[in-house]
Amino acid sequence: MLLILPRLNPALTTTNQLKRDIPTESKFNELILILNPNSQGGATGKNWNDTYVKIKEFLPKQHRIIFTKKANDGTLVTRKMLRAGYRNIVAVGGDGTINEVANGFFDIKQKDRSAIDYAKFKPASRLIPINPNGVFWIIPSGSRNVLAASLGLQHQGNESFMRIKQMKRRKIDVIGVIATDKDNPAITHNRIVLNAAEMGVGAEIIDRSKRVRGKIKSRILSTVAGIVSTLPTYESNECDIIIDRKMKITSKITMAVVANGKFLGGGFNAAPRADMSDGILDVIIMKNSGSFKMLEKLVEMKGESQYTGEEDILYYRASQVAFMPKERNITLSLDGEPVGVLPAIFKVYHNALTIKSEASVR
Repeated sequence: MLLILPRLNPALTTTNQLKRDIPTESKFNELILILNPNSQGGATGKNWNDTYVKIKEFLPKQHRIIFTKKANDGTLVTRKMLRAGYRNIVAVGGDGTINEVANGFFDIKQKDRSAIDYAKFKPASRLIPINPNGVFWIIPSGSRNVLAASLGLQHQGNESFMRIKQMKRRKIDVIGVIATDKDNPAITHNRIVLNAAEMGVGAEIIDRSKRVRGKIKSRILSTVAGIVSTLPTYESNECDIIIDRKMKITSKITMAVVANGKFLGGGFNAAPRADMSDGILDVIIMKNSGSFKMLEKLVEMKGESQYTGEEDILYYRASQVAFMPKERNITLSLDGEPVGVLPAIFKVYHNALTIKSEASVR
């Protein structure tokens, strides 16, 4: 089914139209493509008419294309379509868009009021799917596509569209996160993460880069600005880290990663042992480090370090981990998007999401 909107594209639905265009009889096999027009620095929306001409022959006849308009649209639209009976939802965009759509597959309260008490940070024993038959299709089309690297996907954008009918189904783990609101510590945010959560200096660089990007459109320049404004003055913070509710570690933290996938932005191979279907979180903690040492350690992450024998890097594997700061706020980002601060708790949900993507190259 194609909806005609001459201003944009003959295969395009807006989020406003969605309220009145959902059919009374859902077509279970219809492909719902959710696109972020601002991905790739706005190139996705600007070039969409030309893109559609090139890729429409590779799409099934029954498909609908929806452009998001603002933050969190991907989650809300996905839930609406899954509840209406649609099963095949495609995320087209960067890591942020893919994360938004993935969150829409589950019945999660995005905000909750909770005391600042680790004992009351209790992740759900299981995630509740909006539609148990839902399948999450992934078309990487962002500027970095870090999740695609962790999944071992070789193609993106148009080349990925051209392989959509050959995509393979598989199950992957997701990380459930309860994080603290940056402005109100009595509020927590509940989300899932597909690739990785970052805390400390890495998340702070992401946060500052995104703020600068509102004024400097270049991703490279905004990233450099984030690094330059963060590294020289960043101070490590002392945290209690609770592994699987049994082992407690107290350590200074410059940077920490809770990973489902191997890679972070910039190609950093932060979690070389990670497997997105093993039911295990990979936890990497960079302890107290000066700015020059931080740069050295970040560069080392580009390799295949197993962190054996490292004095200032801790590496754990667990099903659940909590970070409880003992000093100042520590910034937290999820799949490359700043979402709050610590304290936070992370839990792996094994094979909770059914995805379709091109086959892994690894």
